[in-house]
Amino acid sequence: MTKLKRFLLVDDSNSTNFFNKTIIQKTDCVEEVLIATNGSNALKYLQSDTIPEIIFLDLNMPVMNGWEFLEQHNQLSAAYKSSKIIIMIGAKLRAEEEKMLKSFPQVTEFREKMLTKEIVLEIVSKYFNKPSN
Repeated sequence: MTKLKRFLLVDDSNSTNFFNKTIIQKTDCVEEVLIATNGSNALKYLQSDTIPEIIFLDLNMPVMNGWEFLEQHNQLSAAYKSSKIIIMIGAKLRAEEEKMLKSFPQVTEFREKMLTKEIVLEIVSKYFNKPSN
């Protein structure tokens, strides 16, 4: 399996971040797991050339929420937009929310807020372990 450089968890919940970081580290599929507690801090990581392969993004946060982060992320140059963004949800999305999220090309899928090793490995395999020719 490909070992990626970094993931970014964007969530205001310290306990969720701790849990998800622990699960991700147990998969041994990434060198570094960064944490941002709001969208503003996440953008600072991206603008400092700390580009993660995957961003796990919560929508409901103070300071700058996930929706605002996606709007700002869309304004970045292409070099900063290479990350796959996985929207982490705690409750079922309303149809109009899902439609709005699908309008952001960098959003690749929606997942339950608490990760499992199987989910992390599935995501890495899906987007980064392409068969070679």
